[in-house]
Amino acid sequence: MSKIILETQGICKRFPGTVALDDVNFTLEEGEIHALIGENGAGKSTLMNILVGIHAMDAGEILLKGEPMHVANTHEALMKGISMVPQELNLVPALTVAENIFIGNERLNKQKSGLISWKKTQEHAQKILDDLGMSIDVRGIVKSLTTHQQQMVSIARSLVAGAEILIFDEPTASLTTTESEVLFETIFNLKKAGKSIIYISHHLDEIKKVSDRTTIMRDSRVVHMSETKDISIDEMIFYMANRKVEKTGVKQARTEFGEKVLEVKNLSLYKQFEDISFDVHQHEILGVAGLVGSGISELFKSVFGINKPDSGTVSVRGIEVQTGSTVEMIKLGVGYVPEERRVMGIFPFLDVAENMMISSYDVFCNMGLIKFPKVYSSANTYKEQLKIKTSTINALIKNLSGGNQQKVILARWMAKNVQLMILDNPTRGIDVNAKGEIHSLIKKLADNGLAVVVISTEMEEISALADRIMVMHEGKFKGIMENTQSNHEDILKTALQ
Repeated sequence: MSKIILETQGICKRFPGTVALDDVNFTLEEGEIHALIGENGAGKSTLMNILVGIHAMDAGEILLKGEPMHVANTHEALMKGISMVPQELNLVPALTVAENIFIGNERLNKQKSGLISWKKTQEHAQKILDDLGMSIDVRGIVKSLTTHQQQMVSIARSLVAGAEILIFDEPTASLTTTESEVLFETIFNLKKAGKSIIYISHHLDEIKKVSDRTTIMRDSRVVHMSETKDISIDEMIFYMANRKVEKTGVKQARTEFGEKVLEVKNLSLYKQFEDISFDVHQHEILGVAGLVGSGISELFKSVFGINKPDSGTVSVRGIEVQTGSTVEMIKLGVGYVPEERRVMGIFPFLDVAENMMISSYDVFCNMGLIKFPKVYSSANTYKEQLKIKTSTINALIKNLSGGNQQKVILARWMAKNVQLMILDNPTRGIDVNAKGEIHSLIKKLADNGLAVVVISTEMEEISALADRIMVMHEGKFKGIMENTQSNHEDILKTALQ
């Protein structure tokens, strides 16, 4: 009979204007992989943040091996054997791999009191990574590693600290299929070693593949728990959304568009992409597909002016733009929704209304003063139109779920009345229901005359949205195809040819 290692009883948590957790009961058994799923805003992250000491609960109790547990911060949680491998990795980029693994837990030289034995530190770090099946030089700098390698460094750091419970939050969001398989093998090996895993993901096929049990949350409460083998993906979706969610499917692609909005000619940036040319038109959704590392995100950061390319031209409605100028691109009616929304997309300590309208303050100004009543009135209109889940537009955006944060960023550019929208992996880390809503919104934007670029490493998303598909691989343009009969295999074949 399995033994419960961690249990929550009646956990409650409120943020201003929001009930985040309402009487949540959850159990984790020794040596199991327990999936925790639900729509964005269901309460998953809040519950995990309480377990690792980021938030304090308002009511309830946590039991660790049957004993009441109280943690005031992440260090205390780690000392009790609980560690999170977050979606946004929290390593120190400028330090070495070994330094990151042992940070706060350094190996001291017994002969030289108070001094770190770097030889022992590096040897121990190398052994842990070797045991994880990763060939990484522990003397290398972390910022030079791939996302997958950094993730393994984060896991190694948890193991060094003696973690018995590991929480994985959307661990495959930025990984290739091959890297994901390596991660799954690592997780299975951790389970065999007696570790207990909490696994959070919006990829329900992953949940079926890796987990033993599944707990489903909706509207701040646990609504279902079962053995994973006893529940289908359709049933998971039903419990998450409290209704059947229609699958987007392959869209009916347009073949006729309006006038040309964006034209890119021979754009290059050293070691990122080379000699890229394409155009985008009114009423068109151009899907840009490629495997992780293909250069597509770097290309459109340069198009929007975040990075300055080495050569080539960018024109908006026939006007050549000074490359490397986001200000000029915005003035010409171009909006950009970044992949890393928490880092580049939101202002976490501003409220929803300010995040939404910050690019349009010039419209609401009189004599240099912002008329906030009009700002909040307009923000409320977009809140209702986009069905943004927040009790008030005065709530801090950092307290919203990922899907609702993404809607706020989309509303920002809609309020600015842009003519071209560039969306970089717009549904990354977003639940199936919110993904469907954002897909519908993107289609509506194109129907209303916008030119839309959707960058995605998810081939299913490209097929569901794009009218034409531009394919890149290793920084090179591989072709543009009509999305009338294209499938995943066609896109992959074009990328690799």
